[in-house]
Amino acid sequence: MAKSPAEAPADLPVDPGCLPAWGVGDLPEPPKFSRKNWIRMIGPGLVLAGGSIGTGEWVMGPQAAARYQGAMLWAVLLSILAQVVLNTEVMRYTLCTGEPIMTGFMRCKPGPKFWIILYLAFDIGGWMPALAGLAAQIFVVLFQGLTPQDTINQETVRIVSAIVFVSCAALVLFGGKIYNTLQIVLGGKVISILAYLGFCCLFYVSYRTWGSLWSGLFDFTRYPVDAAGNANIDWSLISALAGFTGIGGLGNIMASNFVREKGWGMGGQVGAIPSAFGGHKLTLSHIGIICRSGPETARKFKAWFTHIRADQYVVWTIGSLLGMMLPCMLGAQYLDTSSLTTEDRWRWAAAMAQDFGAAKGEIFRFLTLICGLIIIVPGQFYLVDNIARRWADAFWSGSRRVRAMDPSRVKVIYYCIALAYTVAGLLVLLLFPKLSATQMMVILGNLANLTISMTIIQTMYVNVRFLPKETRPTLGKQIAMGLAATFFLTMFGLVVNQKLVPLFLKLFD
Repeated sequence: MAKSPAEAPADLPVDPGCLPAWGVGDLPEPPKFSRKNWIRMIGPGLVLAGGSIGTGEWVMGPQAAARYQGAMLWAVLLSILAQVVLNTEVMRYTLCTGEPIMTGFMRCKPGPKFWIILYLAFDIGGWMPALAGLAAQIFVVLFQGLTPQDTINQETVRIVSAIVFVSCAALVLFGGKIYNTLQIVLGGKVISILAYLGFCCLFYVSYRTWGSLWSGLFDFTRYPVDAAGNANIDWSLISALAGFTGIGGLGNIMASNFVREKGWGMGGQVGAIPSAFGGHKLTLSHIGIICRSGPETARKFKAWFTHIRADQYVVWTIGSLLGMMLPCMLGAQYLDTSSLTTEDRWRWAAAMAQDFGAAKGEIFRFLTLICGLIIIVPGQFYLVDNIARRWADAFWSGSRRVRAMDPSRVKVIYYCIALAYTVAGLLVLLLFPKLSATQMMVILGNLANLTISMTIIQTMYVNVRFLPKETRPTLGKQIAMGLAATFFLTMFGLVVNQKLVPLFLKLFD
């Protein structure tokens, strides 16, 4: 049972803030860093890479690449670099405390109620079933054999969206420790799509397209122009691209949850969230166990962080970059952006596959549609877990009433939130019949930039405020975090300036 601040252990290294004090323990000895152990330790980066390859990579990325032919892709590179800095920092907190970073947020003043309400407000857009809607577009095109000239039935798409959404929600019921199910599903997703898209790009994308797109990651001087030679940038598209590249929004904080579920550092001493079937013996502590301060902690932490760097800078960064760039190359080569009209937004997720198939044959149309489903359907499953996991953890530690529950009952909270998310998604489909998954995606991508910038700033504060001094981020890492937050705030500000400010000014004309 967690101790209150008044009963805090004498060797507690820092003040616990607005939640009960952690227990105190020794940071476990990390596995020796070697090629054999590194491969065995792969986990959070693979799960995050699998979860991150989704809407941005399959719809927004190819569209931006087709329209701008590599210009503005530096937003992709900067987004990934900014996110990997955040990922390693949220993992730092869990490595030292066994708690997810959301619990660390609630230790900050004015207290957990304030932060739960605030982050729920920022996260509410993420409860829309955008991924299920995109998958439904592909299913309808695939099984009805629609060509780009055929009309797609919006009501059919909505019905299939609901079926996909509920099916993905049901998947989190099984697997013992839910994290294990995620690792299998999303790991298979990463391997299969990179293999197929890599083959297509290697043999069916021109060298010119390869050069144009990969050079665009580093060329900040290239930008699209109109017939008169003036800059013609749709910042809502570029901002959404940055927001959907990698993970974005509140999704990055899941890196800390996966450290706990993987049992790394102090995460191995607090438990995990069990599935409804097959995980009856798993429990989860309400409050974490912080590592003691001292030279031994410094030595062990440095070794543990080596594993985190390998997991994030190698597995997640490379997986996320390839997951974005391969669809972008295919889109730049084959996607006909003139077909992506507002009236036809109910089929955008199938557009690239249809255009590629029209150029190279029916077999590639079919395989690329299947590839889209492999990307999007597991992504929706991941999102169900993502929403349920972060808010289950928030209430598990932040609510006094929930903290009184037995540690084996965490799955009750998890599945209640998963059910609430499922009901909310179905209500969106029912109450907003004209809202396509494509529109949901643009809204979510732009809001993600505001949310992640706030997350970065608070993560930096939490790690400086609540961790033993030997494990806190260096000044250089804090500067990197500040730059990352600035990038995402800038993306959000450019959209506000281009899209919302003119509307606001018209009110005073």
